[in-house]
Amino acid sequence: MHTALFTKTFDNRSLEDAIATAAEIGYDGVEIMAREPHFPADVSLERVEGLRELLDDHDMGLPCLATYTGSYARKDDAECDAELETFEAFLERAEILDVNLLRHGAGRPSIREATEEDLERAATWLRRAADVAAEYDKTVGLEIHSHRLTETTEATMDLIERIDRANVGVIHDAGNMFIADDPYGAESLEAIGDRLAHVHVKDLSRTDDPDQADAFALETGRGEEVFRREFLGEGDVDHAPLVEALAERGYDGSVTDESTVRRVDRETVARRELEAMERLIAD
Repeated sequence: MHTALFTKTFDNRSLEDAIATAAEIGYDGVEIMAREPHFPADVSLERVEGLRELLDDHDMGLPCLATYTGSYARKDDAECDAELETFEAFLERAEILDVNLLRHGAGRPSIREATEEDLERAATWLRRAADVAAEYDKTVGLEIHSHRLTETTEATMDLIERIDRANVGVIHDAGNMFIADDPYGAESLEAIGDRLAHVHVKDLSRTDDPDQADAFALETGRGEEVFRREFLGEGDVDHAPLVEALAERGYDGSVTDESTVRRVDRETVARRELEAMERLIAD
């Protein structure tokens, strides 16, 4: 397994600086936040070529381009066309970056609130996105994410079945699954099977204090809850069974740390997260 850092951790810096800092700290790669201030869809091709050279210079992998496109279920046709056009702009840039996987969101509403019409509309447009991605020999990554059509493993796999395209994979995210009370250990990997495309890690805890630093409120199946962003290994999300199951199945891809802890400086966060990731993988 290879370690990667989501560049959102350094969203107060340029992407070039984020890449260089992640490399200096010791990450094997980065997952690029594909929006301002790092990598908007209209980023110049000249800059993209420079970023590819920078990644090569630092011997950094690029497992995923995290676009914020998609979310088709409750958009009209014009809005969906615009999303697909933006996604294709990212695909063109992904060719230069030589990255295979692009995150493309199923979006809202939560599967708990979705209608059959929502699911069918999302699947129709995600199928079109997958067909466009296939022209570039790229994979569409659907992240398991709270408050989305892909809130659980079961919902994600159901949507993939509806899309019915081979180049659609799953981005596993135990932190998001913890929020949704969805199992995120070995059983989730068994359900995902060969559709597993990438893995995210981040730690959270449930708390009764919304005024704590790094706390946020979210509506879940239990009602409104308060969560706190934690350092990896210090919250309620036990990643050890997941990482063990990944090792047992011979997963040799990247694991991206998505920490957005803000109560200490960003470099401290990135260093502590890498140390925790390396302990998990070593154990």
